[in-house]
Amino acid sequence: MNNQTAIMRVEALTKTYPTAAGEVAVLHGVDLELRAGEMVAIMGPSGCGKSSLLHILGLLAPPTSGRYAIMGQDMFGLSEDRQAAFRREYLGFILQSCNLFENSNVYENLEYPLIYARVPTAKRRAIIERALERVGLTSRIDYPANRLSGGEQQRVAIARALVNNPKVLLGDEPTGQLDRNTGGMVMEYFKHIVRERSTAMLIVTHDREVARQCTRGYTLKDGHLEPLLKH
Repeated sequence: MNNQTAIMRVEALTKTYPTAAGEVAVLHGVDLELRAGEMVAIMGPSGCGKSSLLHILGLLAPPTSGRYAIMGQDMFGLSEDRQAAFRREYLGFILQSCNLFENSNVYENLEYPLIYARVPTAKRRAIIERALERVGLTSRIDYPANRLSGGEQQRVAIARALVNNPKVLLGDEPTGQLDRNTGGMVMEYFKHIVRERSTAMLIVTHDREVARQCTRGYTLKDGHLEPLLKH
């Protein structure tokens, strides 16, 4: 792969957990690149290490060893504060559960990342409106989050992940709680966003149909990534 086009690069990543019976390794030298404009899927059974890998890539947990760079910057050489700054600036997270604040409206849900990023109050509404426009929910900007349908909640979660214009989107079963039609619609949003914004997206999923729609797919097996054959 062309190093100049890689937004995210992982090399020889390992993760080991201590247990009463000794250390258990879940990642054995994982290598991965994400480039602008592509969606990459990782499949595998529960307990294979997918969540561990996603947490490391999201700068939410440290690896045991390995190298990790975003936009050419070594992540593991940064302080926790600088890692947090990179997470806010470059990463967006979309989870299966949506994790919306139920007692807040849509605007307030999208405002939280902007507050943490110290975006001035006067600029927030225009940014939030643009993010909601991308998922077709501008009319819901002041709507209570707990009155949205499941599909609408997931679209709000997508808009929230996009509000800071991240370079990399990390999805943890982002269509897992949606019906097939709504899940298909959400996948089309992902494809559009990735193409339109030159973003890269990594999706952890159990759904082979989701993986089939991605640019590339892998299975995490015995701690290694193996290319996923599309059928």
